[in-house]
Amino acid sequence: MYHLFDYNDKISALSEAIRVTKENGVIFVAYCMNDAVIINHGFIKGDVSLEVDPNEGFGKYKSRTKKPDVFEICTKEEIDELTFHFSVKRLHYVGTDMLGVYMRDMIEDMSHDKYNLFLDYHMSICERPDMVGITGHSLDILRKE
Repeated sequence: MYHLFDYNDKISALSEAIRVTKENGVIFVAYCMNDAVIINHGFIKGDVSLEVDPNEGFGKYKSRTKKPDVFEICTKEEIDELTFHFSVKRLHYVGTDMLGVYMRDMIEDMSHDKYNLFLDYHMSICERPDMVGITGHSLDILRKE
């Protein structure tokens, strides 16, 4: 979904994916996530524009890429609102890269054993609601009902 910028295009794409999926079939939907972009690109690298709505309170930050046609960034709330329109059941909502977004260089230098330990840790947190917001990319796994 991160190459679709218009809400109606996202609805159309998801609708078509659901239409061509057999009943009880599984649909995988990928997203680029807002908070990881704010942290990694906005604060660490300084290359993303941040919009702040003072009326929004907690969670008021929304990132925008400098080149608007690169990729679309979303929040979990936007994903939930998009899927709400359809007769699907969420099987999993997974953070696919999680801390790897921030630890890329360290991961490349890890020993085999330490890397396996890191993967075990990653798998233990990638669906935890209190952790998944840190991911750069997410995967929404839905079943057509």
